[in-house]
This record gives sequence, structure tokens and C-alpha cells, in this order.
Amino acid sequence: MNERSFQEFAQLHATIEVFIRCMRAAVFLQTEIAHLPAPEYGRQLAKRDYVSLSLASDRRFCELIKQTARISFEARPASNQLAKEVKEATAGCYLCGIALTKAGPAHSRSTVEHLWPLSLGGESIEENLIAACQDCNTKRENSITWAWGPVQSTDYRHDPTKSANVQLRISLAMAKLMSEASAQSTGRRSTLKQAALRISPLFPNFAIRDGRHRVYFELFDEMRKAG
Repeated sequence: MNERSFQEFAQLHATIEVFIRCMRAAVFLQTEIAHLPAPEYGRQLAKRDYVSLSLASDRRFCELIKQTARISFEARPASNQLAKEVKEATAGCYLCGIALTKAGPAHSRSTVEHLWPLSLGGESIEENLIAACQDCNTKRENSITWAWGPVQSTDYRHDPTKSANVQLRISLAMAKLMSEASAQSTGRRSTLKQAALRISPLFPNFAIRDGRHRVYFELFDEMRKAG
């Protein structure tokens, strides 16, 4: 197991936990505190024990939570015109690669996906939207990072009679996307959409045929090596 991968998981897990707790609390209190400037906004969250005092005094953090809470609270979907343009820009699902259709089988029907979920503050703007099949869009739900996936419960062994667990594939796809966007493999940072379009489909190819069981981080490291 790669020690760096495990440390990254622990850091991501803690970061996501804090971010989601703070943002959900801010959404809950939106009607009460949305009008407040960032410093007082943070103090109100800290007063209710939703954030630590150190985070409450971080103006940039409070501004970010305030912005994402507003977007999540309003939950404005993409306009019909923008959704149409996003769907027409891509022929296949960015996750699984299936050819998208307008009125075909439900699983291949074209939908608009928020790369950073709307419920977690992802805006309905072109740079955050991408075409996905209905099946992948539904199953990804609010996943924003590979650490969201079945890390501890994974015990993978190749079985030619069935596909790998979809949540495992989504988790590894998020890892692939984050790696590409953060310049770990290319040396150049990019937006999530730029990265997704560059390397889609994101689902990993489980080309493992030796029959040996693997835990999550073994799959994670093998995927990283494969690029």
C-alpha cells in the first residue's frame, strides 16, 4: 500500500467532513445569517458550534462557505438553452463513455451533470457542466472526491461474469479526474471540465486477470501508475 495515498485519504476525509458540516449548517441558517458580512457570518456559525473558532476567524473560508451555501440554498438548475448546448457538445458520457441519446434507453439518455455538485455549491455555469448518461448521473449522486467511495469496504477480485461495483468505479474515476486537474500527471493545472474532457471516459479499465484479491489502495495505486 502506498503511504502517500493513505495520508491523502485521511486528509481528504477530514477536509470533506468539515466542509460539508459547515456548508450544511450555513444552508440551514441561510434565512437568518445570509445578509451578514463574512466575519460575523463565521462568528454566528461558531456560536452554534458548527465551525471551530479558528475557521470562523478565517475570512476567506467564511466567504467560501457563504457563497456555496447561497448556491446550494437557491439550487438554480442550468437554463434549458445551456443544458442543450452542454448535451450537444459531447457524444459520450464522461464517466462510462456510452454513446448518449436523446430518447433511447433510460440508462443512455443524455443528462447534464454538475462536476462540482449543485447541492454542495457547484454553480450551473458552462465550466461546471458536462454531459453524462442518466445512469451515471444518478449513481454518482453528490460524490466530489475518491475519498467519498468504498475505501475500507473494497475487497476486489476480478469476476468475468459481472462488472466491478459502480461506486468503486465512480470513486476511482474521481481520483483520476482530481489527479488530472491538479497537474499530478501533466504538470499543468486545469479546471475539472478541462480535465474531464481531456481524459474521458473516466471509469478505470479493470484489466486485472490474476484472480488475486485487492484492497482499495492497491487498485488506486495501479490506476495511478496506468495514467
